Amino acid sequence: MVDWNGIYWGESGSVAEYDKKKFEEFAAQTSEELFRACCDNNGRLKHIIRAEHFNLEFIRTICETAEAARGVAKMEDKFMKGLLTSKSVLNYFHQPSSRTFLSFSMAEAHLGMRREEIRDIKTSSSSKGESEKDSLRTDSSYFDAIVCRHPSDIYDLFAVWVMKTSNRELPFINAGSGKSEHPTQALLDYYTDWRWFKGDLDHKVIAYVGDCKRGRTIHSGAKLLALHKDMKVYFVAPPELQIDEETERYLLDREVKVIKETHGLAQVVPLVDKIYMTRIQNEHGGTGEYDPNFIFRKKFLGMMRPQAILEHPMPKREEIDPEIDYIKNDPAIKYWEEQRNGMWTRVAILAYLFDVDVDIRRRYEKIKEIAEPKT
Repeated sequence: MVDWNGIYWGESGSVAEYDKKKFEEFAAQTSEELFRACCDNNGRLKHIIRAEHFNLEFIRTICETAEAARGVAKMEDKFMKGLLTSKSVLNYFHQPSSRTFLSFSMAEAHLGMRREEIRDIKTSSSSKGESEKDSLRTDSSYFDAIVCRHPSDIYDLFAVWVMKTSNRELPFINAGSGKSEHPTQALLDYYTDWRWFKGDLDHKVIAYVGDCKRGRTIHSGAKLLALHKDMKVYFVAPPELQIDEETERYLLDREVKVIKETHGLAQVVPLVDKIYMTRIQNEHGGTGEYDPNFIFRKKFLGMMRPQAILEHPMPKREEIDPEIDYIKNDPAIKYWEEQRNGMWTRVAILAYLFDVDVDIRRRYEKIKEIAEPKT
């Protein structure tokens, strides 16, 4: 059994070594070359794997499409469900998931896609010694897109490499890869911010709290916000969970002001426009015990800036005061709204990949035009 970087390469050592060498050659390309590998011949993204591949034009397209989709679905659900009836998708979740899995599944349903799932690796041919390369290439024979969550930090890049070895390269969506990236979560968080701040995300101050070192939602989300002007980011975590060097360098290279706060959350609350709480990622090691100094207390709601918001990618544990869950109609509390926004964001992502996003936006404009009172 050959397992390298969390990817199963099969039972044969010689075959595994050959395949690994081929993959390493692909992965050794420059960032720009790898970005181009994720695009079609027209420069349009074909694979959604890393937040660094997104620019503001793409993100704005996703936000506007998500907004249009939720409006069209309310008025003309049959139109939405008729867009991708000829397309199929595999939801391949190698790690436990409920929110992301269901969010994608319902997004696919809204677009009329046929969908199947693999959620137990024991049911796949890897139990017979098949490499993940061969499994993924086989799966790509049956579907038009693959949505995948995997414990390996590099599976997203691995999957694109596998697609490139095939004559049938289909879109691959990274639904979370190890400790590294969660680009669709970053997009839904951005969409939540975009709605609240009415598209104006320049000059914002953000606090990421909790497991900044291993939190893939933080790594991806911070990269998106780095696209904006005059940004300041607090990473609020004890020293052992502070932000990783790679993400910090990415932000600094883009002139984001980075501040590391290691003593607690309270003093940061009045200074920021968004507080993004995360749990301890103890599936990657450690006890998961949360330092009380970094818990968001109910009293902090009264200390926040007037337009500041509280988010969490979920699942959450003790890092947010449980009393806050019972507060209704407080616009600052966004983490339940994020769940709903996630579904519409993923509708927009799938629509973009299959080039029907323009249809959704046009239909929404037509519906609004009809609904407007005539003068």
